[in-house]
Amino acid sequence: MSSEPPSVTDGLMPRLWGKPPAGRRGPKPALSVAQIVEAAYVIADEQGLAAVSMARVSEALGCSPMALYRHVQNKDELLILLSDRLCADLPEPSRDLGWREGLAAWMRAQVDLSLSKPWFLDLPLAATLPGPNRLAWIDVGFYYLRDVTLPPEEKMAILGIISQYALGEARIEAEAARLEENPYASFEQMLVTYADPERFPSLMESMATWKPAAPGEESESDDPSAFGQSLLMAGIQAHIEGHLGRSAAK
Repeated sequence: MSSEPPSVTDGLMPRLWGKPPAGRRGPKPALSVAQIVEAAYVIADEQGLAAVSMARVSEALGCSPMALYRHVQNKDELLILLSDRLCADLPEPSRDLGWREGLAAWMRAQVDLSLSKPWFLDLPLAATLPGPNRLAWIDVGFYYLRDVTLPPEEKMAILGIISQYALGEARIEAEAARLEENPYASFEQMLVTYADPERFPSLMESMATWKPAAPGEESESDDPSAFGQSLLMAGIQAHIEGHLGRSAAK
């Protein structure tokens, strides 16, 4: 697969947005970009992203690989189209939520979709161009920030940071599910058994006061996702309040 993403000037953007070239005449093609992407989507769901290829998609559609190339330039482009198609399955949270709860739900929806479609985690970052479905999801994020007094570029940056956190969280949860255990469950035992206090003095001094929950006992630290999410939202809130303070001081 080429390491260079398709250029936005070679017809990718019109295909991504479902806008066929103007002035095209003749009978309607028997094959469409949407059909190709949907076939690739089914293959990814059933067999993983590694199984998605132009040859495999053409086989699923009952046509030759050359027929696909009349609509999609290459596999790199197909992955971009596939990534935007995935965003159509993101469930929109309630519109009645405030900005903080709304963005938390907006983030969690991305994590949950990534876990239900683990092949998404294998997509290259170059495949995340803004198509109509991705932009619709970004629009939902802007809805929750509609009453927040921040410049639009900062709102966009906040949504980007939240999405990055969601991606990282999804990877951790997916790996934990694959291992069928919490990789940090034996952390205390590892410290006691192997860690040398002279080599890790700051860590060992801090952990000396740690009281892990007893078996069957719930702990506030049992859900690192919730804690991290709370820290992230608190940071965003502090930034918003700081911006309001700076604006009032002018």
